[in-house]
Amino acid sequence: YVFCDALPATQQCQVTASFVRQAMKNCKKVNEHGIALITVLALLSTVSILVASAIAVSQYSAAETDTFSSLQRSALEAESAMNRVICLLLADRSRNADRKLGNASATSEERFLADGTIHHIMVGERSVTIQIFDAIAGLDISGRNPSRQLRDKRLEKDNLREQFLAQLADYVDADDLTSPGGMEVPQYRAAGIPVLPRNRPLQFREELLWLPAAEKFYPPAENGILEAVRLIPPEKLRPLSGRPNLYSTPVAVIAEKCILTPEEEDMLRKAFLLWRTKKQPLQENLPASVSSKLEVNFSSRESGVYSISIDTSSEETPGVCLRAAIRLTVGDIYLEYYDFFYF
Repeated sequence: YVFCDALPATQQCQVTASFVRQAMKNCKKVNEHGIALITVLALLSTVSILVASAIAVSQYSAAETDTFSSLQRSALEAESAMNRVICLLLADRSRNADRKLGNASATSEERFLADGTIHHIMVGERSVTIQIFDAIAGLDISGRNPSRQLRDKRLEKDNLREQFLAQLADYVDADDLTSPGGMEVPQYRAAGIPVLPRNRPLQFREELLWLPAAEKFYPPAENGILEAVRLIPPEKLRPLSGRPNLYSTPVAVIAEKCILTPEEEDMLRKAFLLWRTKKQPLQENLPASVSSKLEVNFSSRESGVYSISIDTSSEETPGVCLRAAIRLTVGDIYLEYYDFFYF
């Protein structure tokens, strides 16, 4: 600075500017120390993230492929199990002409009856769970007057149920007259449903759930199937008529038909559990009054039409469930399939 003071003003400005430029260059060099290391670390982090993402996607794709393959394989195993159960049923029927349900077997052999007993068979390396029910079970809503089967004697004065029954009657009748509390074309249009009602008998039992409040009284089971209602036969197949099977009808429907108290319904539920797990006859765990009601309203003999449920899933391996309703005709040994679906 003393040197600069000795110079003219113009030269002092030039020297000062030069000094500032040099100082800025030195400062910039100092600030750039380690920038290459930071760049390399950032690049390595990016590459690591990309590699981890690629590994995760690869693992997910492999797991997805394994799951898809397992489901495809389990579908074939379910069909194999279905064919095997049909053979076991035919063999059991040929050895045991009496198809009355609810009696403990006098022998140690495994019986295949339509009583909901859980069976386990091996198909390849997979353990498959099987249950056999009678297809003539639950409430019959086929025909032009289905509400007669759904009228609960315990709830005659229930306004919501009466409204539901009126909607069902309007759904299947051929006229356009609206019953009190019912629904015809104007009411469905106002609700944003342009294609109802059917105005003829139901074609599928699941149509019942299209009616408001139907799910309140007859909700689907845990497997999503409307088990409280009897299967409606496809066109040109024989009807599923007759008294519902006691061992294939949900307890709630049995309690409704027999007008059981909540305590009696709970007793019946426990009695069914003891039958299916320990083969204790229902009569041993129910009062005589309840047993007599069951005998009047329900059948304890097989009808010859079976609803077979196959479950190939387990805690370790995913699988599919297969459900089929089949009529077995022993004379010529042919089958009529009323239902066949995966879920």
